[in-house]
Amino acid sequence: MTTPLSQMPKPDTESFRDRRKLFLVPIILMSPDAPSDGQELLERYWSEVRDHVTNLEGSLGEVGHVYHEAVYNDGDEGIKMLEAMNPKGYSFIQAMCQSSAKLEATDDRALLEEASDWQLCLAMGLVSEKVLSAAVEGYQRATSGRFEHIGNRIGETLKENEAGVLFIREDHRVQFPDDIQVFYVAPPALDALKRWLNDQARSAAQSRERPEEPGEGEAAQ
Repeated sequence: MTTPLSQMPKPDTESFRDRRKLFLVPIILMSPDAPSDGQELLERYWSEVRDHVTNLEGSLGEVGHVYHEAVYNDGDEGIKMLEAMNPKGYSFIQAMCQSSAKLEATDDRALLEEASDWQLCLAMGLVSEKVLSAAVEGYQRATSGRFEHIGNRIGETLKENEAGVLFIREDHRVQFPDDIQVFYVAPPALDALKRWLNDQARSAAQSRERPEEPGEGEAAQ
């Protein structure tokens, strides 16, 4: 069961004493070349995530396990992957791992690479319906396998009365064990960031659809 943080009363420590707790943090990755206002929103988001997770730790206990999708190594190798993959959230996650938490190898490398390859195939714009169907099926199969692996890793490593934090995209389909109480971390900056990304996508789509004006591209005849 997932409890939105914005709708949740202050957690009662006693009611969760023997439960496994998982703080679920949506990750939004952005190109380093993105406009500065988007970068500032992303920095604000991670600052608010840090504050919310710190508040949850104060009520429910320190995070002992860090899980991050697409990270398939633990220890120093996993930290290096995080730094390259999620530079805005890296300092906060690294600080937890240097304190009370252990970075867990979360994803399955073979399935992650397979899903990535199928996604690249789909992005090419396949012509054959047979090939397209095979690519869609392969991508869905690999992605489902990844989510199952992530759920199993959390179930295996998160022990009774421990707290963990999972960084993963919002559209994930990970199924968690029934005895894990999931707290969804959604600070105000998350909605602002989503609106900004939607506005960027809409502007890009409108630019592609806009007829070319004389003087743009080839000169008008």
